[in-house]
Amino acid sequence: MENANASMGLPPHKTRLALIGEFSAGKSTLSKLLLGDAPVPVKVTATRLPPVWITHGKSAAFAVGHDGTETPIDIEDIDQVRIEDTRMIKLYNPSETLEICDLIDMPGISDPNMSSDVWMSVMDEVDSVVWCTQATQAWRQSEAATWEDISARTNGDNILVVTQVDKLRSERDLERVLMRVRKETEGQFRHVFPLSITDAIAAGEDEVKWTASGAADFIDILVEYLVNPNPKPRSAEPMEIQPAPVEEPSETADHTKAEQQPETPAQAPADYGATSVVPKRVRVLTEMRGRTTRPAPGDLVNLT
Repeated sequence: MENANASMGLPPHKTRLALIGEFSAGKSTLSKLLLGDAPVPVKVTATRLPPVWITHGKSAAFAVGHDGTETPIDIEDIDQVRIEDTRMIKLYNPSETLEICDLIDMPGISDPNMSSDVWMSVMDEVDSVVWCTQATQAWRQSEAATWEDISARTNGDNILVVTQVDKLRSERDLERVLMRVRKETEGQFRHVFPLSITDAIAAGEDEVKWTASGAADFIDILVEYLVNPNPKPRSAEPMEIQPAPVEEPSETADHTKAEQQPETPAQAPADYGATSVVPKRVRVLTEMRGRTTRPAPGDLVNLT
């Protein structure tokens, strides 16, 4: 991927996009929207997890220790990972969105039972951020304080998404929230977007509903930043997420026979019921890199 990126004028590594916000701000639902499927089982998303780093490859999961040791785990069991022993969970996922970026789903910053050290150690690996803030209590003081601490570590291509706007009572309420948030965050984010993630997922191929959800403007800008990112100076050599591991013949005497068997549930792509809406809209085939308009219907390929 690095050679392909270099030949197209892209940075030596894919943009590392972190999803950050307080607990229940919509980060996990947004990752489902971006990937076209839930990267982790629904039952796990409400548990306490360290950062979840999602990169392109055949479905697999690993627990990465503080010493860098990687231990294979069943994706259904990642809620059993001990935060005290784990720096991050590394997931490989076949979504085409991950051809232009890695996603890092951070823990909720408001969890009183989780030290910020759990996720702050990963911030130096982050290029840009999509910050999720709930419309009904948008941009709390705790969010502003945390953002002040970490914003300088990014490349500046940061977006603030006001989520769950469908829970507001009226358009007037939304306008007031957006006016206040944009005033309080002026100069801190390149864009502030209102977004109903659930409406965007439910939009299917309905262009009107997709636009009304707020996803059209948000996705167009996000893709632009991912394929044409600002450079980010790094004080240390960044951690490289290696390609998905491939089994070597020497690792098992019965390798040929194993290849003929069906994939195990731990390695097979998981399907947790999400629709493949966004990957069709942000399709990242080579000819579309750098393109910021939504693909025409004839360009779309169903990834399911």
